[in-house]
Parts: sequence; structure tokens; C-alpha cells
Amino acid sequence: MTFLADNNYSVIAANLATVLLGLFMAAQLLLALGVLPITMAWGGRQTELTPGLRVASMAAILVLGMFIYIVRYRAGLVGSVPSPTSIGMLAWIVTGFMALNTLGNFASLSRTERWLFGPVALMITATCLVVAVS
Repeated sequence: MTFLADNNYSVIAANLATVLLGLFMAAQLLLALGVLPITMAWGGRQTELTPGLRVASMAAILVLGMFIYIVRYRAGLVGSVPSPTSIGMLAWIVTGFMALNTLGNFASLSRTERWLFGPVALMITATCLVVAVS
């Protein structure tokens, strides 16, 4: 896996993860605003956009924003270089979380989550793995 540790791959992966996580943030915002139907997210089990789901979508936006910061920090695009050990550990946590998220998306009742969000989450997991390994 030495090629994954190459900083150029890490930077490319971090930039791709940033774009894809940004798309997820936009989708969560559109869900919170009621622009996108809630049935296409949250496992496809929700039929009504409740205040709790709006708050959960807004919280998801904040978490995804933190993920972007952690991934970019680990890749040396923000913060100090070399990054602290805590950033390396957090990059692995982000990778693990995205892997679990991917499984959840593929197990969803929603076709949109399975066929759109699932593959995108898989790409995010892969890019986060490249960054975490670096």
C-alpha cells in the first residue's frame, strides 16, 4: 500500500472527498428545507419531514463539514504539517463512519439511497481510506 501513502494521491483523494461530502451536505440542506422528499433519505422509512428530521439533517451538515476539515487536515491542505496524531486517528474514525454509512445506504428501502447515495458514500469511504493511510 505504499502508493496510497504518496502525498499526491492523498491530496487528490482529499479534494475528491471534499467535493463528494459537499454534495452530501447540499442534499441534507435540501432535505431539511423540504425541497427533496424525505423518503429518499434516512433509510427510506420516514414519510413526513418532522422538526426532528430537520434538526438531524442540519446536524448532519455540521458533521460532514467536520469530516471535510479532518480529511483536508490529514492530507496537509489545512493546518500544520505534519498533522497531529489526533488528526490521523480522526481520519480513521471518519473512514469507519463512512464505511458504516455506505452499508446503511445500500441497505436502505429508498432506491435513491441505494443507487445514488450508496455508490457516492462508497467513493467517499475509498477517498477517506487513501487519506487515512497516507
